[in-house]
Amino acid sequence: MGFFAMIISMLLGIFSIGFGIYRRKSNRWHIILIALGIVFVLFAIYLGLPK
Repeated sequence: MGFFAMIISMLLGIFSIGFGIYRRKSNRWHIILIALGIVFVLFAIYLGLPK
């Protein structure tokens, strides 16, 4: 279960960062999407660490 959560979190993070950079000219949503993507990627890294 943790492996799949790590993969899904990483993919969501990469997608959010990419979409936030792509929609840079819109209001403040691009900042929120990039921040959310960074949180997802950091969570995936945390799940990937050995315990």
